[in-house]
Amino acid sequence: MFYTRINKLKIFNNKEGFLGLFNRAEMRIYSHVIGNEPAGAPLTLSDLAGLPDEAARQEKLMEAVLAGGKELAQGNLLAVDNVKDNQSLLFGESGLVIYRDEVIPDHLNIRLWVIESDEDARRVALDADEVIESDAFKGLLAAVTAGLAAASPALAGAIAVGGVVANLLRRKLRANKDDLVGYWQCALNRPEHYPHGVRDRQDIPDTTGNIRVDYTLFGYENAV
Repeated sequence: MFYTRINKLKIFNNKEGFLGLFNRAEMRIYSHVIGNEPAGAPLTLSDLAGLPDEAARQEKLMEAVLAGGKELAQGNLLAVDNVKDNQSLLFGESGLVIYRDEVIPDHLNIRLWVIESDEDARRVALDADEVIESDAFKGLLAAVTAGLAAASPALAGAIAVGGVVANLLRRKLRANKDDLVGYWQCALNRPEHYPHGVRDRQDIPDTTGNIRVDYTLFGYENAV
């Protein structure tokens, strides 16, 4: 078994309030994790070249984007109320599990968003229909179709399907006038980062400089 856990999130600025007034915010923690695929490039055009038609290619792309489930959140969406500036969010002894698998993956690509939400009763999870109808996914599918028409589709390079998720979530943030509090991305491989299936890191800064992440990878393999 293999688990990826978030143990603690430190939030410096919750993006709420003015001059210290009403300085409590509702936070949404959202994650998307891909395991057992080359980080950042789950598919290549050559993987799709043998598929019979556009519908089959769309289905294969959706499998990669959704990473094994209809809803991208897959239980990885958590709402936390009354979060103040400089507050640490703790997730108990077991942590917040954002990824699990039966085997230790050779590659692990983690994306984590912390969002300040101004609307309590709103569904943030992205489902398959929403992804299919997004401009980002349609553009990706068009690029695949055009690439397969080339003379050497195997040399056309890799498709970063994770960007579809990021672009669609970014659009939803703008539409709902929410604020991005923090974004953390981590691309790991087993030989370099967790050769024995275990990794533990604390106080890792995100790309915005506004949050710090404590996380743990824990895996074990059953004897044959």
